Amino acid sequence: MLTMKQEQFAAAIVEGKTHADAYRQAYDASGMKDGTVWSEAARLMRRPHVTARVEELRAEAELVRQSLLMSREEAILGRLEHEALTAKTDSARIRALELLGRQVGLFVERVEVEQVERSAADLEAAIKARLERLAVPL
Repeated sequence: MLTMKQEQFAAAIVEGKTHADAYRQAYDASGMKDGTVWSEAARLMRRPHVTARVEELRAEAELVRQSLLMSREEAILGRLEHEALTAKTDSARIRALELLGRQVGLFVERVEVEQVERSAADLEAAIKARLERLAVPL
């Protein structure tokens, strides 16, 4: 179980504060030198229950972030479906359908590459021929 100050420290870490800034936020460090604050913050982070709480809070924050992303994606896809069915212009409907199709992977651009084996002599001859074509007579 964490103290209230340890909980504040862990929460500040998850918010993105440095260990020292999190320590200053949670504890009264007004009379402490920077080196002392850094040492105390490092000592606090080495406590297994504090580290575990930081990881727990990070996991919770990630779940919230993922949930928000999913709800936004659902809202966008719902709006695109609505547009695909009810847009006033053909171009708007087609664009909405295109975006929906891309979301589900229907429109994947493919580039085919043909690999040709050529000798060094063939390459040299091709380069010389191209240089001769590009050369402008003076």
